[in-house]
Amino acid sequence: MSISIHCPHCNQKTALSISTNDRGQANVWTTQHGFEWWIGICNGCGQPCLVREQGDCIYPHPLPSPSDELIPENLRRDLDEAKLCLSVQCFRACAVMARRCVQQACLTRGCKKDNLVGQIAELTHAGHITKDIEEWATVVRWIGNDAAHPNGQAVTKEDAEDTLKLVEQFLHVLFVTPALAKARKTQRGK
Repeated sequence: MSISIHCPHCNQKTALSISTNDRGQANVWTTQHGFEWWIGICNGCGQPCLVREQGDCIYPHPLPSPSDELIPENLRRDLDEAKLCLSVQCFRACAVMARRCVQQACLTRGCKKDNLVGQIAELTHAGHITKDIEEWATVVRWIGNDAAHPNGQAVTKEDAEDTLKLVEQFLHVLFVTPALAKARKTQRGK
């Protein structure tokens, strides 16, 4: 048995391997309820995790994958917090942090309007994003607003997952892709 996770100890992508005891036997147990538990060892740092079955439950909880280093640090911190919220099933908090990422991205790109609707429109009018990407940001804004207000619609796991995907792509369009293109252009002397 083996599963791949981001290790909660070293935050590196790793495959947990079943540990063995001093007699060379795998550390695997079956509970009275029929669940199989095992001790997985990080192939990177060597620290243990307690794993149920094929990873449906892991202690300590695995960390989410880190965000791209080309995303500005303030935005990356917010995105990483949104990912952490999702990983511990805090769906409303994930949606609120995703919305915050959109607004912070707008401000980072120099938007001057005093509300997110206007700021997203500014990005479109300035040519930083297309109408399709404006729609992505608007969906994140809607779900984030619902998450932030007591009278909003409930935020499901699927809402949070999709919101996180949308905001990560939004940040890639605004920051990662231009940085990659600029680096290749510079490398080629263009």
